[in-house]
Amino acid sequence: MDSQFLKFWGEFLLKTAEGKRQLEEMRRWVQSGLPPSGELAALFRRCYGLPETASTADDDQWRKAAADFHAALKAYAPLWGWVPLDHYNRLKRQKERLETTVAEQTLLIKQFEKLLEDRSMGHMTMITRFQNVIDDQSRAFEKLMQALAPSSETSEETNP
Repeated sequence: MDSQFLKFWGEFLLKTAEGKRQLEEMRRWVQSGLPPSGELAALFRRCYGLPETASTADDDQWRKAAADFHAALKAYAPLWGWVPLDHYNRLKRQKERLETTVAEQTLLIKQFEKLLEDRSMGHMTMITRFQNVIDDQSRAFEKLMQALAPSSETSEETNP
């Protein structure tokens, strides 16, 4: 557990509650790479035990403290329900693509349902038409057989 990280957040949140700090200011500071100047940088220096003035000699200390801060933030953020902005934006784009796909598929399903309900394309209508064709062919076959049968019988009678 990074006690300096927790001390920093504790003091920051107390200042925020007093109206002296805004979370938007924190977001800008973190996204800009924790620049070593400004009010938040002073709070950061105090919590991480860095010298109060920025100098090139403490650049390595600053970078190590900033790296520790980022590592702790990465570990604690999910516990607080925070999501990195790039991850959020990726999920947002994916959601938008999926919503588009769902809308297209919904439209396609409605078109298919309309085709099925259409008189000439409905599955019950198609089955009925198919059955009518079978019945018509059966009747036509029976008529053909009846037409052929009497002439066969008469030719058999004449050729004994």
